[in-house]
Amino acid sequence: MKTAEYPSRKDRDTMPMILRLERNNSQILCLKDKLSSYVCEPKTLSLFEHMESLKSRLERMRNSNLEVISMLKDQKKALEIRKENIVNRFKEFKELEDNVFEYIGMARMHC
Repeated sequence: MKTAEYPSRKDRDTMPMILRLERNNSQILCLKDKLSSYVCEPKTLSLFEHMESLKSRLERMRNSNLEVISMLKDQKKALEIRKENIVNRFKEFKELEDNVFEYIGMARMHC
């Protein structure tokens, strides 16, 4: 008879963070798609610059999230990442998401 294996404490602590970062990365891809739609096509130079800045920030955040996910999955490196760092990443994502929706609203006003 085989005994049930329970996740370690480290896994219980990091899994919710990993899942949330993966979900944020999925949302980042959706936000990039929204920015690429014809509805968000920039009509002015400032809108174009704003859109390019947002796309760049989204890509940097996505790549950074992938790095953090990889580190969290590696038990040795997981200790290097502090919980506050992860919480700040979540806040940064929310702020970036809000900026994208703000841009979409500005782009629609210039149609």
